[in-house]
Amino acid sequence: MLMPAGVLVVLLLGAIAFDLSVVFLRQRQASSLAVDVANDLATAALDEGAFRSDGTYRLDPDLADQLAETIVGASDLHNEVLDVEVNVLSPDSVEVRLVVAVDYVFAKAIPGTSDGTTVEATATALAVG
Repeated sequence: MLMPAGVLVVLLLGAIAFDLSVVFLRQRQASSLAVDVANDLATAALDEGAFRSDGTYRLDPDLADQLAETIVGASDLHNEVLDVEVNVLSPDSVEVRLVVAVDYVFAKAIPGTSDGTTVEATATALAVG
């Protein structure tokens, strides 16, 4: 009688560990994507008009938003990304915040639990001349 219960407990704990490892992996992927997007925006979102007219390096917030959507859309996580927030902190620095959905694998089978969760990642990049 105790053996089937023990096997069930071990399977349940293994399922929990697996689902939490999926959440951790997705968090690492979201963090990596946020760093990549922020790094790309620090240079690609340059306001070329201002740079050509008076030589000042300044990021264009509208262009940064458009480029962030494009870069995230081309990534492996594009289907899971729920929100992309881009903040131009100063003329040469940008902050990117991503919210990514994570679907559980085994927890879906347990009544009363959610089908997944979300993770957030934030990265900041500074353009240095």
